[in-house]
This record gives sequence, structure tokens and C-alpha cells, in this order.
Amino acid sequence: MTIEVSLTSSAQETLRPRPVLRAGGLSLRRFLLLVLALTLLAIAADQLAAPILQTSTPLWAAAACLLLIWRRDELPSAFGDGAFEPALSKSRLAVFFAAHFLLILLARWMTSTFQPVAGMPTSAGTVIAAWKLTVLVPTLVLLPLSRSKELLAAYKHEIAAALVVLLTFSPWRILHAIWPWYGQLLCRFVYALAHFFVPGLGYTTALTPTVTGPDLDITILEGCSGMNGFELFGYLFGVVAFLDWNRIRKGRALFAYFAGLLAMVVGNALRITSFVVLGNHGFADFVLRFHLSAGWIFFSVLFLAYLSLTYGWMLKKVNAVVQPQQAE
Repeated sequence: MTIEVSLTSSAQETLRPRPVLRAGGLSLRRFLLLVLALTLLAIAADQLAAPILQTSTPLWAAAACLLLIWRRDELPSAFGDGAFEPALSKSRLAVFFAAHFLLILLARWMTSTFQPVAGMPTSAGTVIAAWKLTVLVPTLVLLPLSRSKELLAAYKHEIAAALVVLLTFSPWRILHAIWPWYGQLLCRFVYALAHFFVPGLGYTTALTPTVTGPDLDITILEGCSGMNGFELFGYLFGVVAFLDWNRIRKGRALFAYFAGLLAMVVGNALRITSFVVLGNHGFADFVLRFHLSAGWIFFSVLFLAYLSLTYGWMLKKVNAVVQPQQAE
């Protein structure tokens, strides 16, 4: 009696997608895709008809949820084997479109009042930014409240991913709010690290603080905050998550996403420190010429390095199946 391990067939079977072909799950997915498609069209119409509502965040959040639900292989079994009734009645559609129409009328009526403070890093600007997200509220009318718990359980990961996109896709407003504090912290960190390599460095406190050196002074503006790295990381990580959505461990991916944002913050501080060190060691012209274009290259390399460290950890493990066979 011998035991042979067959890796080829078992690994292939493990790697193949195994959708749960339940009637309820299929009709639920079609229903949600239709609801999200209607949401995207309605939001786009709102922003065209009332420009004061223009913001990309709700569009990206709805699109992310739609793409991840479409991408998912294994269909939810929360609704059992019975058919799921979409309940997308004419009355629900009428209320949905009426709500968007009222939003457009209200936005156009309040444009002259909201326009002067829209986009400003003030409390009023923040309230208006939050008000723009109300374009997502009419979508709730299309969802069957009686089965909301089952719906959330079936697609909780896709909904959570959409919320992450909604909250973190455009970090510039947060940056404007915290810049007086964050800019000082960033500049002091750069100064504390760079003074070990460059004697005679100085620090000038201001809204845009400056690290002064013998050959080159580095003034840290909001454009040096690393927000471009945040956005690039979000785009690239989103592509990876979309392509590997069926194999990825959702909890680990969420942790890796926020840890990656933190890595971009630290990496940006090290990038500025390198400018101070190189600029005050005979490379001032090089730093002045390439510091903007070099940022995209630096953040891209940093993302690839981070992904190489976390990619395998985020994916689900493929276990080999041991098949006993009797020897002749």
C-alpha cells in the first residue's frame, strides 16, 4: 500500500472558479447591477443639470461596487434556492427619479448661495461637500428593505469596498483642513532626519515651512504633501483588488490598503529628505530640475515594492489535495 500525491489535477480544480449557481443569487446580482447602473446614470444627470453637485467621489464609489459585484465568481447563497424578487416596481422607480429631480431643483436654486464657499477648506465647504453625497440616497428607495440584512450579508465586502472608495478617493479636502498642522510635522521630520547628513541646516516656521541649507533651501508646499502618491496608490491598489477580487482575503486587503497609505506618507517624507541631502551635496540643479517628475517614478516604485511584500499575504492559500491510491 502506497500513497501518491497528485498535485496537478487537484490544484487545477482548486484554482478553477466554483460559482454557486443558485437562482436567488443570480437574480440578486442582476438586480443589484441594474440598481447601480441606474444610480450611475442618475448621478451623472444630476451633475450635468446642476454643476454645483459635481464631485467624482459618489460616481467612483458606485462604479467600484458595480464592478466588484460583476467581477465576483461565487454567488451568494443567502437567498437560498428560490428566485429573488427584485421588487423594482414602477412606483419605486418613480420615487427614485422624482428624488433626483428634486435634488436638481434644490441644487440649482441654492447655487448662488453655495458657489462662493464650495470647495473651500472651511466648515461651510465641508457641509456642502457632504451634501453632494446625498445623490446616493435615492438609491435606497430601489432596495427591498424587508431583505436588507440578507442583502448586506451577501455583498458586505463589495459594499465595504465602495464605502472605502467614498471616504478616501479624494483626500485633498482633508489635506486642506490639516495642512497647518501636517505641514509643520512633515517639515520637522525632514529636518530632524536630514541634519544628520547635512551640517548647518536651519528651520523656518511658517504656513509653508522651509528647511534652509548651505546650497539649497527646501520649502514644503501643499503640493509636497504626498497626496499625489495617495491617489496613485489608490488607483493601482484598486486595479489589483479588482483583478484578484475572487482570490483576495478581504480583511487583509483592507488592512494592507490603509497600511499602504501610511507607507506613502513615510515614503514621501523620505523623498523630501533625499532632496535636502542631495541638494546640499552638489546636486542642487538636479533636484530643481527633476523633483516634480521624479515624484511619480518614486511613488510607482514604492507601490511595487510594497505590493511585492504584501501580495502573497493578501491572497487565499491554495491547498494541495492528497489522494490515496493502491499500488499494483
